[in-house]
This record gives sequence, C-alpha cells and structure tokens, in this order.
Amino acid sequence: MTTTQKPRRRSRPEVALRRCVRRRRVASPSNLRIRQEDQCFCAAQNDRVERELAASLARKLGLVFDEAVVLGEGMNVLVQLRPTPIVARVTRLAHLVRPPESLAGGVALAKALGQRAVPPSALIDPGPHLVAGRYVTFWTYRPGRAASPSEAGAALRALHENAEFFSGPLRSFDPRPEALRVAGLVGGEASEILRDAANRLMPPTLPQQAIHGDAHFENVLAGGVWQDFDEACRGPREWDIACMIHRWAVFGELEREMRTALAAYGACDLEAVEALQPLVVLGIAAWGSLAPLIGESSPRTAHRLEWLRHH
Repeated sequence: MTTTQKPRRRSRPEVALRRCVRRRRVASPSNLRIRQEDQCFCAAQNDRVERELAASLARKLGLVFDEAVVLGEGMNVLVQLRPTPIVARVTRLAHLVRPPESLAGGVALAKALGQRAVPPSALIDPGPHLVAGRYVTFWTYRPGRAASPSEAGAALRALHENAEFFSGPLRSFDPRPEALRVAGLVGGEASEILRDAANRLMPPTLPQQAIHGDAHFENVLAGGVWQDFDEACRGPREWDIACMIHRWAVFGELEREMRTALAAYGACDLEAVEALQPLVVLGIAAWGSLAPLIGESSPRTAHRLEWLRHH
C-alpha cells in the first residue's frame, strides 16, 4: 500500500518570514531618470567645503587641533579633527529636507544609551549647529570592525529595551512627508513613483518608542555599539527590524546573515515587519533619489523605485 505524506504546515512566524522577503522580479529600467536641480545644489561637491566648515566651527567652539581629515562621505561628510577624538558630521542632503531639530533627538538618544552607542562629543557642544545652511554635529571617534550578524541582532534587542523609556523629542518614523518633499526636488519617474507610494502606503498601527531608525549592519560595531543616529525617531520596533533585513527582503542578499540576526534578536512580529518594509523602501529610495543633487550616483535607487511600483 502506498501512503501519501501530508505536507508539513508551516508555522505562522515562518509564513510571515517568507512573506517578508517575498520579491517580485523587477527590472532596473534605464528610463528611471532623476532631474538634477540647478547647479547651486552641486556647488559644494568638493569635500573641502565640508572640511572647512567643520574646522571653522570647531575652532569657534574652542577646540584646539592640528588638522581636519575627511574620513568618508555619503549623506554626510565625516571629518576627524586630529589629534582629538572628535569627528564632525556635516550634512550634504538632510538640510534640504529636515529641520535641524531632527538631529537633536538622535544626539540626545545616543547620549542616553550610554555604552550601547557611540557618544556625542563631550569636549565641545555636539550640536546640531546650523552653519552656512548645513547641519553639523560632533561625535566621539570610535573606530572598530562591524558587529557579526548575531551581535547585530542581539544589539538591536538591547537598544530597543534600553531606549523604551526615552522620553525626549524625536521625529516620527513615517517617511511619507519627507518622500513628498524629496519628490518636489527631483523630477521624472522618480518623482512620480515617490508621490504615488507616499499617497498610497499607510503605516500599520503599532506601539511606538524611541528607535534607531536606520538599523542596518554597517551601523553597529563589534560589541553591540550603535553609531549614526541621524535617523533616530519614534516608531515601532519592527521598523528597525525591517531596516536590518532590507537587503534580504528587497535584493535577496545576505539571507543567512539576516536569519542569524533575526534569531539573535528573538521574538518579534514578522507580519508587522512585512507591512513596514514598503515604507522602509520608500524612505531609502527617497534619499537615494537626491544623490544626483550632490553629484553622486545611487545605483540601487532605480531598483527600489521599481520595487515600489509593485508593493
């Protein structure tokens, strides 16, 4: 007699996890062009401008140092004021979209988290400072390797538990208002897709607290120490988890590492993570759409924009 084995029914968490990373095959069309605004936005592409802004402000605040050295650039230019243990973060794009108060919440949250965060500078006023239209904050220089996936997951749980009772002012996690502002600065299909997604997507109703806001692997150092609090906000914990597994959910990358991080984080609402992922993509795609305004490219932005068409 031949027996037919019944297929195993997957648990609700496993089904939700599969939905979290379910992807449609999307093209990366060459016709997703982004219109560059007038050249005044691009006048300061040379990091010399940000370096001089950071150095000039630090000296006005009373810091004595020998040289200002650019460590890296992206959304911000990072400038170390050697030989002091201070790094300045000078915005390249945030001042086009957000008020300076948005950074103040991240500075306060990092300070409140103690050893779980790279601290803002204690040697000079960490800011945020408004200088020549840019926002500048000062942080402690903390080199180190990135955390392992298991460290990252456990560190995110620890951050959430320690930040739960932080009551200071923070911006909202909801990316839709900023996406609409960005849509007003860019043109073509990018603007259309951002507007459509911002008007169509609705955040689920979930408990909110202070969260990191941009909890990907590169933002947590070995030992579970978090850095880059520019995106700190008040929102659901699942927002940070959706950020953490974003590359797996949208690009199909790092599945093993992301699963390890999720396991280390522990119990969470994977259906809520799934529901938030389109909004995470909207936020990242909006900032990526601004890259041409500072003379940069963002190769993955076209994929994220096309992904938004289908979610």
